[in-house]
Amino acid sequence: MTLLEQLKESSDGYAHLRAPVSEALQVADEGALLGDEYALQYLWQHQTFEGRPLQLVDGTTLEVVEPGRWNHADGPDFKDAILVIGGELRRGDVELHIRPADWDAHGHAKDPAYGNLVLHVTWSATPPAKTLSCHVPSLALERIFPELRTFDATYFARPKDALGVEHPCLAHFKQAPLELDRLLVSAGYYRLMAKTNRFIESLHAENATQAFYEGLMATMGYSRNAEPFRRLAKEYPLSLLEPFSTKSRFAILSRSAGLLKEERRELWDLWWTSGVKPPLEPYVWDLRGTRPQNHPFRRLAGALGILHHLPKLLDFPLAELPEAIVEAADFLKEDVGSRTSLVGMKRAIVVTINLFVPYRLARGELTERQLHALPGEDLSMPMRETWMRLTGSERGLPKDGLRQQGLLQIYSDFCHNHRIVCATCPIAHG
Repeated sequence: MTLLEQLKESSDGYAHLRAPVSEALQVADEGALLGDEYALQYLWQHQTFEGRPLQLVDGTTLEVVEPGRWNHADGPDFKDAILVIGGELRRGDVELHIRPADWDAHGHAKDPAYGNLVLHVTWSATPPAKTLSCHVPSLALERIFPELRTFDATYFARPKDALGVEHPCLAHFKQAPLELDRLLVSAGYYRLMAKTNRFIESLHAENATQAFYEGLMATMGYSRNAEPFRRLAKEYPLSLLEPFSTKSRFAILSRSAGLLKEERRELWDLWWTSGVKPPLEPYVWDLRGTRPQNHPFRRLAGALGILHHLPKLLDFPLAELPEAIVEAADFLKEDVGSRTSLVGMKRAIVVTINLFVPYRLARGELTERQLHALPGEDLSMPMRETWMRLTGSERGLPKDGLRQQGLLQIYSDFCHNHRIVCATCPIAHG
């Protein structure tokens, strides 16, 4: 039995647990929607689109003076918002849904708690809400900001569960502690297999290195800038960049992305002589609160350094790989003018787990023992929240990469899925 066959067998337990809710884990509109309402609420709370003109569905102008207080209890999602609608100052509550018709499905029209509603915010514009009062205006964000459809709020702080709430899964695993560890390992294998399968498909299509390149660029963009980085890799594929040196590739990509300043004459001239044209549609980068060391210009240089050393990096043992990635990423350090490493150890571990491990699994280069020795990431909010639900405490949080991947998979499939109800969750009742 090959390692991939062993992994599939080991992940079958989690796959079986996940199967009854697989339809609920899929978005019906073929990727046209945000992941869930929490992502939409996060966008509204932090006004991610601040400074850009807003128009209601009927064309009326909208200005958000105050988005309101994020309400984590029953009732509208935001209380006491201050808006200017068509030049008129309005104060009241704001409710958010993925689709307008979710208003009907949730039965809000019959709930007096929604009597002070001044705005209904949705991602898509259809299907329409049938029971929403004609006096409540609607804002649909997809038409105005289609680039936000890939926004991922997974790693941003979420409201805490009410203190003292014991989730059904906690009671279940109190009675079966060994079953919890089996669940984490199986879920971890499932997550790694899902990532590996994407590379297996690309290997069959003989474009695995391009797939690695796209994944690396998205990973270096973090959640905020993953999409423009991925777009850059798709619009400027390795087949286009192949004739150029790594330094010239950096010049081409940074100029095409709108990140290269003309005063960096050497890089600017390398781009100019390449003959590669910038895109017709400019790239939009989210730089709010970005520290200098995390600027996309530096991240791009780091990604190309990793790509430059890819053949050598594939030979490193997993335990030594993060440190090797940090060193490889500094290939263009002098060209950037940086005194510090372009990629830190934390990001290198993320790159190891999310890219190198599935890539090497697809190529049949790893053993099960190596997977059990996966380095762990920093303990993130999704890991902590899932572990708290499962055990009732932060004590004993897994430090190894495999079980951490299991926590993230459970969080994504169940804890973070607003379509799953705790009372009937398969983890406790499957």
